[in-house]
Amino acid sequence: MSGRRRFIVVGTGTRGTSMWIQSMLEHYAAEAEPVGLYDINPGRARACNTILKTSIPVYESFDDMLGNTRADAMLIASSDSTHAEYVVRGIEAGLAIYCEKPLCTTFPQVQTLRAVASRASRPVLVTHNARFLPCAEQMRREILAGRIGRPHHVQFAELLDRFHGADYFRRWHRRFALSGGLLLQKASHHFDLINWMVGSRAASLTALGGLHFYGRNGAFRGPRCSACDHAARCFFHADVFKNPYLQTLYKDVEHLDGYFRDQCVFGEEIDIPDTMNVSIVYDNDVQVSYSLIAYASYEGMQFAIEGTDGRLEWTAVHNTQWAVGSKDPESTATLTQSGDQKERLVFIDPNHRMTDLTPPPLTGSHGGADSGLLRFVFQAEPPPDPLGQRAPLEDGLQAVQIGIAANRSIELKGRPVSVQTGEPVT
Repeated sequence: MSGRRRFIVVGTGTRGTSMWIQSMLEHYAAEAEPVGLYDINPGRARACNTILKTSIPVYESFDDMLGNTRADAMLIASSDSTHAEYVVRGIEAGLAIYCEKPLCTTFPQVQTLRAVASRASRPVLVTHNARFLPCAEQMRREILAGRIGRPHHVQFAELLDRFHGADYFRRWHRRFALSGGLLLQKASHHFDLINWMVGSRAASLTALGGLHFYGRNGAFRGPRCSACDHAARCFFHADVFKNPYLQTLYKDVEHLDGYFRDQCVFGEEIDIPDTMNVSIVYDNDVQVSYSLIAYASYEGMQFAIEGTDGRLEWTAVHNTQWAVGSKDPESTATLTQSGDQKERLVFIDPNHRMTDLTPPPLTGSHGGADSGLLRFVFQAEPPPDPLGQRAPLEDGLQAVQIGIAANRSIELKGRPVSVQTGEPVT
């Protein structure tokens, strides 16, 4: 026990409980141990213990946990707008910090984190697990090896379907003040991948976006799925709590904080965009075209980088049968709900010759990416990092600065905004 690193965990929702605490206990118990849990709803922290059949100490005050656990490291999986506060407190306490993306949600938080970064005595890392996807790793190898020459242009399209995408609009992510919207909550994955691949900083951007499908756009609405008069005719009705895991973590403790996990996707208070387009220019003159919609007819992505010597193109169709609200596949279904799951990475040279570079798939959560990330977090001796997959604080900041600047440009009806200052370009 004396040789194990002592972890405290902030935020014991689905991600904190299953990804971090359960993985630590099941796969890294010889190297790491959870010594304290804190959630703004202490009932949820106790529910984490119930689910995992553990008795990890639960603290009703973050200060009490920080002061009484003799922790070495902190995992942050709280709501997005609170990440920066806990990172700062962890740096001040001398802890190693592993923070879920997005690292923060506002430009003042960016400035605060950058100001305190020099005081960090231990690593401060952002858990950008997309860097560990097999196709991402292979794309990075090919770029480092010079396969496409110098990158010039990037296209990235993210398609969230009406099961996975819709669920962001049932949860706290639907409020801009809590999440910063999907350009931070979801797209920070993608902006980090683009930054990682092109090897430069984003300079300026323009963006357009709006709430075109969810929120007030619905023909009817109810207070929540579990108390809705429209359930029989609503495509988006979901029996969220048929999953006993979600029942224990959320429904059974909602009386303590008033948070409903099954809010209506057409709620009038929803204020984040569901449709987004961003054009970005980098310091090295790479140009990027990025789009995200959260109501696509299938789930997938397209990520292509064109260089002087050819093109790398990564395409994916994702199965979303796991998503809250997913429907039973119909006999005519051919994508996603039928269980289809496809990833492909190809290189195309200027003579139209195509080479398939698709690596073997991995098993596990997030396309197998989480297992690679976990090794870097919990192993006593982290593995070698030839691809630079560990994402330090500055990388996390550069990813969120794109999302923050894009939100600002949307607010300004598409005016250019500096990614490094967050201010309009004059």
